[in-house]
Amino acid sequence: MTEEQPNGDSSAFEDYPPRCSAKKDHSDRFSSLFRKSSKDWRIATTLSLSQRFTVASSQRHANLDDEEGKAQFFMTLLFQSFEDSATFFAGNILFLVVWAIICAFGAEKLRARAALDPGGVEERWVYDIENCKTAVSIIGTLFVFTLVFRFNACYDRWWESRIFWGDIITKCLEMGMMNRRWFADEELQDQLSRFVVVFSYACKSLLRGKSLAEEGEDGPALVQRGLLTQKELDLMHTYPCWQPHFCLDVIREVILQLHLIPGGKGLRLDDENKVHGQLFRCLDNTVKDMNILIGNCIRVRASGLPASYDAITMTSFVTFFLLASVVWSMAIGWMTPIVIFLASMIIMFLIVMGTKLVDPFGLDKVDIPMECFCATIEAQMQAIDQRTRSVIALSSEHKRSGVVRTSVMR
Repeated sequence: MTEEQPNGDSSAFEDYPPRCSAKKDHSDRFSSLFRKSSKDWRIATTLSLSQRFTVASSQRHANLDDEEGKAQFFMTLLFQSFEDSATFFAGNILFLVVWAIICAFGAEKLRARAALDPGGVEERWVYDIENCKTAVSIIGTLFVFTLVFRFNACYDRWWESRIFWGDIITKCLEMGMMNRRWFADEELQDQLSRFVVVFSYACKSLLRGKSLAEEGEDGPALVQRGLLTQKELDLMHTYPCWQPHFCLDVIREVILQLHLIPGGKGLRLDDENKVHGQLFRCLDNTVKDMNILIGNCIRVRASGLPASYDAITMTSFVTFFLLASVVWSMAIGWMTPIVIFLASMIIMFLIVMGTKLVDPFGLDKVDIPMECFCATIEAQMQAIDQRTRSVIALSSEHKRSGVVRTSVMR
């Protein structure tokens, strides 16, 4: 984000109208998808786990999202802010330094005239300007308050987005674990696991105002890894809704199909089990939470900061340094331009650094690492699938061992 767009520009969402406008009945469309595309589903789900989730072992765990180093994060933000806002940054500082030079020159002339005419108008001007230090200090305090308030608001947006993505990871993995633990139909389980992974990548694309099928996004790679079929990707690209919601509707449809299998064979629990009636509510609540989280991310992305925050901060910034240059020049003379240069540079760094944090979903180094989060979800979904098979095999072995021990004891 640059200085021309400090307020979380939502134009990216305006480029996404076919996927956020029409309201249609989803149930018939998804039921038709399951009936007509069953062959495509089977082809995708018959791929082995290693083919479907080709994630390197080194990516099993998430890389540190501040992999530049905790001590280097501030410097990364600092230099990138200057690089992207060099004109805005240099223009304001140059203006203030030139004004400070003019004030220092004028103060020197005014003191010289006051020395030649004691008790004259010039001496009274020098006296009055020197007594303005308290007023300038008050204005400076108000300016610092507005500056800190704006920077905290920018940082809160950045931090809030990190929390939301942490919850997305938690809910996706929770859904994956419930899927493998409670359901018994392996084909539908694989479908659900696939779309949980696709959901995370769809969230990333949506928050950058793009579609999974667009160039530079992950759709083609997901097709290559067996997480999507080309038909599914094409349908997601043309369907009139946000793509994460498409994935959530597919997940809900899979859950419904599992509950509709005759005789309760879609679940690992008997129909008479007390927990059986609570499973659907628990699963649906998790899907609801995933929907709320992507909605919160969209709110952060589209809302931006109020324009008044920037207006008040910049007005206070210019006002303070204009008055401070006049007052300080009477006390420190030609040191005024140096002090103004250093102080205004630090303040401008804080302003543009805050602006960089307004949109946390971009491609800047300081933005949250959504690619890393998506890779983590994919890798951990693979681990859940593999672990479940190992646990089931181990439980079966223990059960057989128990039967053998019982027979021996008898």
